Amino acid sequence: MLERRKTKKGITLIALIITIIVLLILAGVALATLTGEGSIIGNAENAVGQYNNSVIEEQQLLNEIEKYFIEHTNEGEGNPPDPVEPPAPPEVNADGLATENYTIKPDENSNVQITIPAGFAPAILATGTTQSGPGQDGSVASIMPADQWNNITVEDINKGIVVVDHAITYDGGNLTGDVSDFNEYVWVSIPEPSYFDRIAWNGPYYSGQDQDGEHPIADKETQNYYWEDSTTTEYQDMIESVNFFKGFYIGRYESNFNENEIAQSKRNQVVWTDITYSQAIEACNKNTTDNLHLIYGIECDSILNWLIGKATILSKTTGNNKTMEIEDMQDSSSWGNYRNFTENTENNIKQVTGYSEYWKANNIYDLAGNVYEWTQERFSIGNKPTLRGGNYKLDGDYLPVIRRTFSVESGTYEYCGFRISFFIEMNENVNS
Repeated sequence: MLERRKTKKGITLIALIITIIVLLILAGVALATLTGEGSIIGNAENAVGQYNNSVIEEQQLLNEIEKYFIEHTNEGEGNPPDPVEPPAPPEVNADGLATENYTIKPDENSNVQITIPAGFAPAILATGTTQSGPGQDGSVASIMPADQWNNITVEDINKGIVVVDHAITYDGGNLTGDVSDFNEYVWVSIPEPSYFDRIAWNGPYYSGQDQDGEHPIADKETQNYYWEDSTTTEYQDMIESVNFFKGFYIGRYESNFNENEIAQSKRNQVVWTDITYSQAIEACNKNTTDNLHLIYGIECDSILNWLIGKATILSKTTGNNKTMEIEDMQDSSSWGNYRNFTENTENNIKQVTGYSEYWKANNIYDLAGNVYEWTQERFSIGNKPTLRGGNYKLDGDYLPVIRRTFSVESGTYEYCGFRISFFIEMNENVNS
C-alpha cells in the first residue's frame, strides 16, 4: 500500500512540471506573437496609425476643397457673395424720354426682352400698370418713371408694352378735346428668329384664294406662290433688326386721319380710310420716326402667332375672359368690330381708334375687324396689294383676322385703312 502511494505522487509532480514548462513555452510564443516584429499588437498599432494618417490626409483634402470654393465663390464665413449689380438706369431727357436706345432683359436665361428707342418711353395705362384686359381702360395715363423701367418683367413684355414718342399733355383722348401729341406703339416680342415668319393659316377663306377666288390655300408652298412679301432693302434691314433686338413695334391703333397726311397711331381719332395703297406708303414716309413703314405680311403673321397663348380676349361662347387660341384667329368675332360681334350695339359702323376695350389683344386695338388694312404683301397674280384683318360690314367668322384678300393699288374704300410699324436701327447704340 505504501509503495503505491509514493509511485502515484511521483507521476503527478512530473506532470505538473511538464505542464508548467509547456505553459511557459506557450506564454513565450504568445508574447512574441503579440509584441515581436509582425506581431498582432504591432500590426494593430500600425493599422491605427495608417487610419489616423488617412483621416488627416482626408481632412487636409477637404480643407483644400473648401479653400478653393471660398476663393472662387466668395461664400466663406464672413465673406458674403458679391452683390449683383443692378442694371444702370436709363438716361432720359426732361420729358422722361430715352436719350438713347435702352434694352431691358428681365431674365438672363430668356430671350424675351424689349428695347426702348431713343425718344420714347414706356407708358403706364389707366389701370395703373402696363396691362389692360378686355373691358379695362387701356388709355395712357402717364410715362413710366425712368427708375421703374428695369422692373419690367417677362410677363409684361409677353402681354404687350405700350411706348409713346412724346411727353404726355393728353386730356384723356376725348374726341371733343385736343388731339394728343404722342403716338402709341406696342412692342411685339420675337425671342427666336423662327418666330418671325409668314404663316399659311388653314381653313376656308383663311389663307386666301386662288386666281378665281374660290379655293383656300392650306400650305406654305402654295401660299408663297400666290402671296409674296417684299424683298427690298428695307425688308432685309427689318429682318436683321428683329433678329438682333428680338422684336419690333406695331402701331397700337389703325392709322388716324391727319390734315398734314402724316401716318399716326393715336387714340380716339377718325380712322384714315378712302386712301389708296400708294397714298398709305407716302403717309408712312412722312412720319419722322426712323424705319417707320406700312406693315408687311410677315409682321402681320408674326403678331398673330405671338398673340396665341398670351393675349387675353373675350370668349364668344361664355362671355368670360380667355386666353387667345388658334380658333379665335379663325373666328375673330369676339374681339373685333364685326357685324356679329357679341357686344356690338351699333352694327355696320366704322368706329374711331380705340373705341372698344373688347376689340384689343395684348394692348393692340382693331387687328380684327373695323377696317381692312393695306399691307406690303402682294397677291402675285396681277401684283395686287394684300388686305388683312376683315372689316365691320361682315361677320368675324367670314372675315377673320387671318384672312388675306387683295385689291388694286388705286382702290379707295370706306372700309379700308392701314397700320404702321417700325423697327430699331441696327447702328444705334444700345446699353449692354
